[in-house]
Amino acid sequence: MGGRIHGFLGGVLLTSTITYLTKQYIVKNSLFISDSLRSSNYTIQNKILSNKHYENLSIPNKHTTDEIRSFNETCKDLWNEEIIKMVNWVYGINWYKIGMKIDEKTGEISSRLVESLKKE
Repeated sequence: MGGRIHGFLGGVLLTSTITYLTKQYIVKNSLFISDSLRSSNYTIQNKILSNKHYENLSIPNKHTTDEIRSFNETCKDLWNEEIIKMVNWVYGINWYKIGMKIDEKTGEISSRLVESLKKE
């Protein structure tokens, strides 16, 4: 008798969990769909059927103005230019070639050292 009750309660729990999760999924989807419909309605009403959207936009100023930069800004620009030159110089170094030369020189020095030790 106890097995039947446990089975019944397990089935009720499983069914209610699936029902709850399905309800949450439907609510989430309906919120997304209603938001999309509101956005589409706004676009149609204010941008396609009327000019309300464009009435609120300001006309851009096409006139350019020249400003004299401060001394600090000029110094910053010069400093940044030097930093960029330095970084480009470091990136331009062929580290593999330098490593090979160092390896070759250390090999020569070690072979001379071994030869001098053999003579003694």
